[in-house]
Amino acid sequence: MRYFIGFVFAVIGFIGLCMPAFADGYPKRVVTVGAPATEIVFALGAGHNVIATDTTSTRPEPVPSLPKVGYMRNLASEGIISLKPDLIIAVEKSGPDVVLKELADLGIPIVTLPSLARMANLPDAIALVGEALGRTKEADALAQKVRDDIARLGTLAEAGSPSIIFLMAVGHGRPLSAGSHTTAAEIIELIGGRNPMATFDGFKPVSPEIIAADQSDYVLVSQSTVDHYGGLEGLKTDPILGLNKAVAKGKVLTVSSSTILGFGPQSASEIRDVAASLHQQEQGK
Repeated sequence: MRYFIGFVFAVIGFIGLCMPAFADGYPKRVVTVGAPATEIVFALGAGHNVIATDTTSTRPEPVPSLPKVGYMRNLASEGIISLKPDLIIAVEKSGPDVVLKELADLGIPIVTLPSLARMANLPDAIALVGEALGRTKEADALAQKVRDDIARLGTLAEAGSPSIIFLMAVGHGRPLSAGSHTTAAEIIELIGGRNPMATFDGFKPVSPEIIAADQSDYVLVSQSTVDHYGGLEGLKTDPILGLNKAVAKGKVLTVSSSTILGFGPQSASEIRDVAASLHQQEQGK
């Protein structure tokens, strides 16, 4: 019996010694690149391991106050290397490629997520992050929630298929609109709208003449665009965006800049809010 008790304590002691080693096998210093990547890591409960993000990452707290490694497509290796990360989690098209190769050559693991311009890819992205962080159970639960959210989004479309153009202010340059294969286009489709710019791919600048000639029923804008002009009334008085007939009538739908940059864990809830706003405005005709 004495030997058995000794054996039990030896096993307990061995497990106690091993647990820190197992824990130490997971990344402790994580750099995230791209708003969706950052939001996924925090949603999995690993936000305390994030030591820096890119400039597109603005939520949740304390992301705005974390060190920044630059814009997601214009990273600099020196700043990232100085942070001594043991993992980089980046969205598709982060770069430039030469910087990512330099970081990889130094032995820094990089997890690149599938395109998050498509909501359907979000569960796979969550699974990748969960595996890299040793949070597979949390990832399984979050991915299933997202799948359920996606399934419910399919019921949002209202009859009538209103035309909805996406417009976004970009500094002092021409506003951007969204063609096919963009987050904005998928949002418009999910809420039952038609995208008049579907003839081209990606986000492209549009001229004041095109904005003025557009006959869309509604305009979808990023919340940051509305904030930039100090609210809806400021948007209406802008010399370029104010030319749009939907803007002039106040037929405006908003979504966060984070979701426009790529679908993340909060995006389904945001899209439901956009659909509700559309339905309310349609009922108020």
